[in-house]
Amino acid sequence: MRKFLLFFFSHRFLAIARWEAHFLRVRARNAITWQDRRIGSFLTTRQAPVFLNLGSGPRGVDDVHWVNVDGFRDKNVHYLVDFSRSLPFPDQSFGGVFCEHVLEHFSLEDGERLAREAQRILRPGGCFRVIVPDAERVLRRYFDAPDELVAWRGEGGETAMEIVNLYFRQRYEHQFLYDWPTIEKMLLRTGFETVCRSAFGQKGHCPPITLDDQKYEWESLYVEALRA
Repeated sequence: MRKFLLFFFSHRFLAIARWEAHFLRVRARNAITWQDRRIGSFLTTRQAPVFLNLGSGPRGVDDVHWVNVDGFRDKNVHYLVDFSRSLPFPDQSFGGVFCEHVLEHFSLEDGERLAREAQRILRPGGCFRVIVPDAERVLRRYFDAPDELVAWRGEGGETAMEIVNLYFRQRYEHQFLYDWPTIEKMLLRTGFETVCRSAFGQKGHCPPITLDDQKYEWESLYVEALRA
């Protein structure tokens, strides 16, 4: 079947079509099962302060203070959500939102829209901890330590430029990579009062949402944005 489809369509078209079909099913199932109402009921079972793991993947937190959402089923994922739509949570629902290696899967415009949603669902004084691949770090290593870049992300035979393209594209999955000035500017546009640079494992304005995965430390940019 794969060879048959590739005879008529490009690999890129099929990859994107597969994702679109998946999220169409997610949206349809959520509508049919009244997921927004179920989420509202679920939130009443959480204990304050409540935190959101936005794109939790296999690292959802099994705890009464947490809500874990993702686009795909995985361990401890409470609900499947299409992040290209409005998040199914009331305004000011959470004391903190953790989001690791998610924003790069959206265009700058769609990433900003998702950040606005994070700002909307945070309570006053709440913190949005966002972690993305650090474009500046990747490019600096391309110039200063290309062998290190290949050793970290490659399988041995790639050039450093192939690894750079892997970060920026990742088989059509990555849409936009950030450096610090760009993500700071974007988050301030969304209405956050303060945006500051953080670091791996640094327990900043909201220690409970520091869930940083060590496997991303080498390549990541760590940021915290505060709602007024």
